[in-house]
Amino acid sequence: MSEKKIIKIKFVGVDNWNRPVFRNIESKSHYGSVSTLFPWESKEEEVVKYFKENIDELEYFGNHFGCEPMGGLDSRLKLEIVD
Repeated sequence: MSEKKIIKIKFVGVDNWNRPVFRNIESKSHYGSVSTLFPWESKEEEVVKYFKENIDELEYFGNHFGCEPMGGLDSRLKLEIVD
């Protein structure tokens, strides 16, 4: 079995539906959660801490902030949150 490709992501913000959103630092791909929501005024540290411990809740959202979630995550990818 081959190793998973690591995608480094950085927190972008909380969108209009209270979904936390992260972006691939090397592309426009966005990832977020539809199951764990945060108030708009949430501190970045709070959101990042939660998802560092619950990274499996993040799924592919698309190529821009505020887009409709595409759902799921390719099983060959592993997300890693960076500061």
